[in-house]
This record gives sequence, C-alpha cells and structure tokens, in this order.
Amino acid sequence: MIEYRGVTKVYDSDVVAVDNANLTIGDGEFVCFIGTSGSGKTTALRLINRMHDPTEGDILIDGEDIQEYGPVNLRRKIGYAIQQTGLFPHMTVYENVVTVPRLLEWDEEKCRNTAERLMERVDLPVELLDRYPSELSGGQQQRIGVIRALAANPGVVLMDEPFGALDPITRDALHELVIELQEEYNNTFVFVTHDMDEALKLADRIAIWHEGKVIQYDTPENILSNPADDYVRSFIGQDRLFDAKTNNIRVKEVMNENVLTVTPGKTVSDALSIMHSKRVDTLFVVDDYNKLLGRITIEQVADEDDKNRNVMDIIDREVRPLHANDLIQNKLRQVLRRGRSNIPVVDRDETLIGIITKTTLVNLVYNLIWDQDIAQEEILEEGLSE
Repeated sequence: MIEYRGVTKVYDSDVVAVDNANLTIGDGEFVCFIGTSGSGKTTALRLINRMHDPTEGDILIDGEDIQEYGPVNLRRKIGYAIQQTGLFPHMTVYENVVTVPRLLEWDEEKCRNTAERLMERVDLPVELLDRYPSELSGGQQQRIGVIRALAANPGVVLMDEPFGALDPITRDALHELVIELQEEYNNTFVFVTHDMDEALKLADRIAIWHEGKVIQYDTPENILSNPADDYVRSFIGQDRLFDAKTNNIRVKEVMNENVLTVTPGKTVSDALSIMHSKRVDTLFVVDDYNKLLGRITIEQVADEDDKNRNVMDIIDREVRPLHANDLIQNKLRQVLRRGRSNIPVVDRDETLIGIITKTTLVNLVYNLIWDQDIAQEEILEEGLSE
C-alpha cells in the first residue's frame, strides 16, 4: 500500500508542484495519475521512488516512511518505465532486462531464466536478448522497458507516460499486455498519462491532478458518473460523459409507442388525411401483422398528382429501423446525423413497436449532460410533431 500524507513539493521556494496531497493506493491496484502538463502528476509519481523528496508530508509504502530507505535501495524494490524506455544503449537487451536482478545479486541462471520467460511472455523471440536496443523497433523497445521494470517482480511499478510516442496499434497491444502482466503478478501500478481514454482503459482508480492538487480520486465509473467539478467534467469530455450516462439505456426505454401507420390498401389521399388530422409529416407503412414495410412522407404525398394511387406505389422502402434492445449510446449520433424526425423501432421479429424522435434524443442529451430538469415522463409522452 502507498500512502501520501499531506505531501507538498515546492521548487525554488515558490513553485508548488504538489500541494498537500492525501491519497492511498491499495495493494495490487492499478492507479492512473492524469492531468495536463504542469499539473503535478509526474512529480507525484517520482516522489514515490525518491527521484524527488517532498518539501512537507510523508509517503509510506506498506506503512514504512520511504525516507528511511536510501534512494538506491528503495529503487531496487520499485520497477520504473518511462516514455523513452530508458534502455542503456551500450548494453544488450539481456543486460538491460536483468539490471536490477543483478544488483540484487541473483545468480546468472535465475537471471537468464527470468529474462527468457519474460521475453516469451511479451511475444518477443529470445534471440533478441543478444541484440542492442538500437536494433529493435520502438514497440519492441517499449516491451523491453516494461519487462525490465517487472524483472525483479517488485511490489510497486511506476510508469511515466511509457506509451506516449507509440502508434495507436502498438499502444493498444501494450495496454493489453500491461493489464495481463499486472493481473498475473499482482503488482501495484502507478501510471502517469495525459490521455483520458488510456486511463479509463487501464485503471482501477484515477487521480485527476490540477495545479498540484488531486481534484478527484475515484474509480473510472464513479468519475464518469459523478465528475467532482466543471474542471473534471471538461477534462473528461462531453462525449465520454454521455456514453457513460447512456451506457445502460436501451431504445425501448425512451421510444414512443404511439406510432401512426397506414396499410398497403390505403390511397395517397387517405395518408394525407391522417397526416392532416394528426399534424404529422410521416406515416409508417405496415402489413396486417404490423411488419414494417416502409414510410411515406408529406413531401412524397405533395409531389404525387394522383391522390388515388396506392401508398405502396410511392413508399420509401429504404428505412433503417432501430431495434428495441439497441443501446442509445451506440445509436445517438447515427440517428441525429440522419436528419429524420422519426426513426421506427422494431422488435426481434421486425414488427413495428414504436418510434424514436429527434426531439426525444435532443431532450435526452440535455437531461443527461447539462442536467436540465426534463422529467422522464415528458420524454416518453412527447408527441410526434416537431
């Protein structure tokens, strides 16, 4: 367990990098420190392995003040990986991986077995152990940086934006690797990033730093559901907030069941009469079993000179319905981009059971994101007219 107790770090007498930090990181937790440049996140990380020492306060690991350890001895017990990998260019990959085990006076057989096992674990051929870092790709070097941090199986592993310079595909692969290794070895990870998506993917808990202070420290789910203030809300981004808040809302929960329909036996004139009496601009065409066949709009009716024609002659069959169990978060932007006022909702048998209107979705956005006081019953009972 890592504890920050009233930790402050001041540089040059007036630059406060960390301001009275109090937080606890549990054994085996994966915690991400996130914030903009200058927020204090990296300084807070480096205080753990005494690359910096606090001006005030204490940091404890497993109940012991780290100031009781010499910096060198402390660092031998803590894994550390950084963005530039920190590999020693004049040493082979093998020598890099076993740097700390050798300092801990492991015998050579144990060092070799550990290095080979870790290379296989990260899908790298053991033959690369005899090469130099310059002979490896960026992604391979970063994998070596990760396993070097884990080689001595330390209780605590620190990572300072280790994947920031990598391409997205390599980065995603390394995310999966780190998650697997952390679960396998049950190390306590403290991971610095400026990328909220990375933090949400990796972390058990996230500490959001701003001007040296921890603004919010909580699980990803709680941070998304209950941002501490406007700064956190802005930092997270409205897209992520909306996706989180709509995560369990299905189309059927907000659809309007009052669907106006017309059958194939009706004429264009019949359709126009229904539209006029109900003050709507769209009807859905269904068969005798209420199966969706298409739609007819006021524009189609207005353009048709022969009002006695069967509606099936002018029907728009290119209708893409939503399904009742679709999640709103997966459909919202798609629906709003379509430009349609009303989107039909069908069940598993393609039977028409309701509609989603653009007004419904706009109201939902306001209700969820900007906390407008729009009652749920108003959304459900909202009429068809725009």
